Amino acid sequence: MLKKTLFTLLSLLFTLSSSAQHEVMLQGFYWDGYSDCKWQKLEKQAEELAQYFDLIWIPNSGYCGGGNNMGYLPLYYWNQNSSFGTEAELRSMIKTFKEKGLGTIADVVINHHNTSNGWFGFPQETYNGVTYQFQSTDICSNDDGGAALTQAKKEGVSLSPNADTGEGWDGCRDLDHKSENVNKIIKAYLKYLLEDLGYTGFRYDMVKGYSASILADYNSSSHPQFSVGEYWDSSSRIKSWIDGTKVDGTPTSLAFDFQFRYRVRDAVSQNNWTILAGNPSDAGGYPLALQADYQKYAVTFVENHDTERRPGAEQDPLKGDTLAANAFMLAMPGTPCVFLKHWMNAKSDIKRMVSARKLAGITNTSKYEQVASAQLYYGVKTTGTKGSLICVVGKTPTAYAVPSGYTKVCSGKDYIYYLSNDVAAEWNKVEQQIADEIKAAEEELGNFTPHTATIYVKANFTPVYFYLWDSNNNSQLNGNWPGKQPATTTINGETWYYQTVNVDKPDYYFNIIFNQGSGKPQTADITNLSSDHYYEATLTGATISHKDVTEATSISPVVSEDASSPLYDLMGRKVTTPLQGHIYIRNNKKIVY
Repeated sequence: MLKKTLFTLLSLLFTLSSSAQHEVMLQGFYWDGYSDCKWQKLEKQAEELAQYFDLIWIPNSGYCGGGNNMGYLPLYYWNQNSSFGTEAELRSMIKTFKEKGLGTIADVVINHHNTSNGWFGFPQETYNGVTYQFQSTDICSNDDGGAALTQAKKEGVSLSPNADTGEGWDGCRDLDHKSENVNKIIKAYLKYLLEDLGYTGFRYDMVKGYSASILADYNSSSHPQFSVGEYWDSSSRIKSWIDGTKVDGTPTSLAFDFQFRYRVRDAVSQNNWTILAGNPSDAGGYPLALQADYQKYAVTFVENHDTERRPGAEQDPLKGDTLAANAFMLAMPGTPCVFLKHWMNAKSDIKRMVSARKLAGITNTSKYEQVASAQLYYGVKTTGTKGSLICVVGKTPTAYAVPSGYTKVCSGKDYIYYLSNDVAAEWNKVEQQIADEIKAAEEELGNFTPHTATIYVKANFTPVYFYLWDSNNNSQLNGNWPGKQPATTTINGETWYYQTVNVDKPDYYFNIIFNQGSGKPQTADITNLSSDHYYEATLTGATISHKDVTEATSISPVVSEDASSPLYDLMGRKVTTPLQGHIYIRNNKKIVY
């Protein structure tokens, strides 16, 4: 048993430090990205994503309460029905990703846990016949700066005798990871994510909240193929944290390189590209990716869900030059993590950047050297296992005199890539693949038929308002909240409220909230709509719930005289081989085969 445990641990350390060298990751979500980040929507992109990324980091997939929830106030571990989809949809997505060679990274939030009943009422869960439940004695003795202890005395319950091993957070209860019960539950949860759901590894949230040695223990127990911690601090402190995760002298986790991000942001915002070089004597601000001893443990990024601006938070989004920022990141050592919004807005550029990186064989430990440094442009040459890549970024990248032996392969706003000739010959294949993908997208667009989508709702309350917004920069379709009162129609003797929206392109969708008016009850967001839907909305107390009753309400039988007319799916795409039991559109009518 000892030999088996040691072998497994050594395999874990080897995976984290060696086989992950070539990986490029996508952060597959952004804050409040409930429509774009649905499991079903991400799964449909599996073929394309797997061509360029090795890992995709998704939001916490556990149930965290009703309504839209990003998952950072965890409530359930084994209930995997979240704001992004059902457990069945999650499993299907992870399985599809895995089949395509794309590993899924779970957002693991274990520093703290929410309650379902007051300060200390944690929900009970049962998995594989074992019941799990946090207790008040699993809460750090100094939780919320002593407020939890005061409340515990009022309620006559006890907290853990142990203080927090890291920084506290007052959003919900801080867990004591020294507790035997906490340790047991979290280890069971991590194994469930990997062995049952099929995740590849973990992104640990807020690891400043507990000792690095605790994370090392969790990784040694669960054996993820990939692990990265969010230690939001200076480089010197992040390095100390990485060292703290060591087992037998080897770190068991990577960390996000925050100082890399800040350096890129400052170069862009100050229009001074010499900032990218940095100063090695600045231990706290010198990026990990630029340090030979730590670059293999650096996950580089230029934007994420926290650094991007969102309401109520002081953020500093890097919007002035995201292309140049990504170009620099994808040419450098470390494990790059592309932000979903950047990918969505600049696919062709990022596809070329990733392809150039992989053609050169750049890894997380590749050697790089500065080849140009001026206020208006900066250049680096990174040598991979197959060839070299020169990246020049800034306002005047053409000012750099490229040496012989290199070929320009791609360029865009404020960046140019040059590959060494020994691998540049392969570039035509990259351009052909991207051209084929563009052609496929155009063919899909050509098969698309603009149509209307009508949303109907039968409600047990009045008045009824429809608040709508769409995928065109969240444009409001009915004005400001609470929207407008819709028209009505009669179906089978019952009154239904409805509104019709024009769907003029394949990737267009809209979202809706049914409500009673400003300051009155409302439903949760109903998102990603592009076809007819029928709903029942029910007011109970101060809450409005909704149920999709489309299939039971709107389907008409197939009629023989329509058999020669074109058939389309609910996204408006022409269908040549319909499947039995599926819903289609023919002559602007829904039918079921």
